[in-house]
Amino acid sequence: MKTHNFKIITTSLLLSVFFVNCSDDFLQEKKDYSGFNEEIFDDVKMAQAKVDYIYNLIQPTGPGGTPGATLEGFGSTSYTGINTLLEDASNVPDEFFTSNTGGPWARIRECNIFLDNIDKGKLTEEEKKTLKGEVYFWRAYLYSKLVVTYGGVPIITTAQNAILGDGDPEQSELNIQRSSTAECIEFVCSDLDNAIEMLPGRWPDSNWGRITSGAAAAVKGQLLLTYASPLFNRTDDQTRWQNAYNANKAAYDLLIANNFGLEDGGGNRAANWEKMFVNRTSKEAVFVTLFNNITNDQFRRLNGVEQSARPKEIQGGGGSSSPIEMVDLFPMEDGKKPGESIYPYDTLKFYKNRDPRFYRTFAFNGVCWPYTQNKTYTLWNYQWFANEAAFTGGKPGNSAQYSGDVTGSIFVRKRTNPDASFVDGWQFQLCPSPWMEIRFAEVVLNLAESACGINKLTDAYELLKDIRKRVGYTGDCGLDISLTSNRDKLFGAILYERQIELAFEGKRFQDMRRWMLWNNDFGTCARLGVEPINGKRRHGVFLGVKPTVYVSGSAGLDNDPFNPAGKKYDPSKITREGISLDPNADNATFNAQIAKLDKFYDTNLQRLQNDQCDGTSTPVFYINFQNQYYFIGIRLSVLRQSPYLYQTTGWKDAYNNQGTFDPLN
Repeated sequence: MKTHNFKIITTSLLLSVFFVNCSDDFLQEKKDYSGFNEEIFDDVKMAQAKVDYIYNLIQPTGPGGTPGATLEGFGSTSYTGINTLLEDASNVPDEFFTSNTGGPWARIRECNIFLDNIDKGKLTEEEKKTLKGEVYFWRAYLYSKLVVTYGGVPIITTAQNAILGDGDPEQSELNIQRSSTAECIEFVCSDLDNAIEMLPGRWPDSNWGRITSGAAAAVKGQLLLTYASPLFNRTDDQTRWQNAYNANKAAYDLLIANNFGLEDGGGNRAANWEKMFVNRTSKEAVFVTLFNNITNDQFRRLNGVEQSARPKEIQGGGGSSSPIEMVDLFPMEDGKKPGESIYPYDTLKFYKNRDPRFYRTFAFNGVCWPYTQNKTYTLWNYQWFANEAAFTGGKPGNSAQYSGDVTGSIFVRKRTNPDASFVDGWQFQLCPSPWMEIRFAEVVLNLAESACGINKLTDAYELLKDIRKRVGYTGDCGLDISLTSNRDKLFGAILYERQIELAFEGKRFQDMRRWMLWNNDFGTCARLGVEPINGKRRHGVFLGVKPTVYVSGSAGLDNDPFNPAGKKYDPSKITREGISLDPNADNATFNAQIAKLDKFYDTNLQRLQNDQCDGTSTPVFYINFQNQYYFIGIRLSVLRQSPYLYQTTGWKDAYNNQGTFDPLN
């Protein structure tokens, strides 16, 4: 363990949500000034309220993972900007400290306050057990995020008193050393083991969303998989892969025993897979955050996904355009990648013969994207242009999305609800869809990758097939049997399946980090058969109306010749009338709809690349992830507050010296 010191002082924590009224003599009446009332540990309801407060502080509410550093998003990020992060860490994103009250250490402190005092109260052992298990989980969850980002961090297991006065602690008690990564992994796993032992395997529906033993086991498996991956495991140590396998197999078995598992993803073109994301009590919801559709300010907790995803045309937030690179990535109907399939890949009619999940992940011209008030709403956002020069330039023209800017013709549909309700004044904001931070499919993929790590290649292959079978694949599910004899190719297939199954769920950034996939400097891209994305740009795609079919400098509904509701509607053209591709339709109907849509595309449209999404001002933006970002440095402003803290190797400390803390130890 390192001997340098890190002084963690968290202030402004005197107030708690549990203090409703305070007398003028509050500071004299209370013996403890660290943000809690000791009486809460005498009453199980008050203690539960404190735990609920910790949930509210820490629960993830949606995808993280810096999508702009992957193929899932556009534009510059801190990690892929034109300007690199400075070696002195002065402009490094601060995920280490953040603030006195809102950062990870303040939240760890809340957990420590609870664990320090729960045994001092009058609660029974049975009452304390589950409450402690929940808090052990949340402390471990916070530490796991820190360790994955920085490597070793200070391990603090008791709430420090940062208020000076009588009984002021020794300086050494506030200066906590930065422990090694190995020590931190061991500590987090210990907390998770406590949580697994103390928590129920399943809560009743009235308490759905609380942490289970299976959720704790899944986080442990996730962490040990990361620790076994090349980011931390440069020598491919089989012991780490075995530990990851053991943890993920235990999580898998525990969840199955408690009636979690893969949802039936069947129905026409994975209809049930789509519904899983909005089902509050999905059997796939291993680690889930719940929302509601209450309008009262005091209790309202809305999920913003529906409002943000829906087009402005129907008073949504404008939607999110998908990079065409993600669209082109998805498998074909036989499970093979485009270019490797028996189905030819038509880059204009990209919607043909695709993986069932494709139709639930993307929305595009001519596809039915229903909501409660309009079950036949069909998305149209082709572009027409003032002249051929504008068309050739490939910049946005006049869009059939008559309201709002459109950066591309393909929207992200995933996690939207076909039964979403539009409410006047609220539009699509009253969205109670849950957020699954970990779902069972990820546990299966984690286990498959861990099995591959210890050369259980057939087991990994069968788990990969399980992911595909539930959305309708049969036989070999498009997976070559030769994968069972080539460890690196199977790793590559598992990472590819994660890109598809977990697309737009905030997972790809960490997958790229732990496998070091922005370039091939570490040889992992070549091992997996993955093309590095450093030096590349992402693009939108417009479905542009051919100038030989129609040009116009005027925008809006009235100037759209293909829309029967427009004043310039021209029935002599191949129009969109009667076209709506419904993924829920039976095969015969769907194929007939495809034929109609094909005719509209072939006659009227051409695929145009929008090269504006990744920035074209001088200098032009290209993805540029630097090797030192794999373990980010601690921000210079934090180092100046904590001058004894070791900086990570590859970054300079507050004294302008090279960092000496090795996150690989």
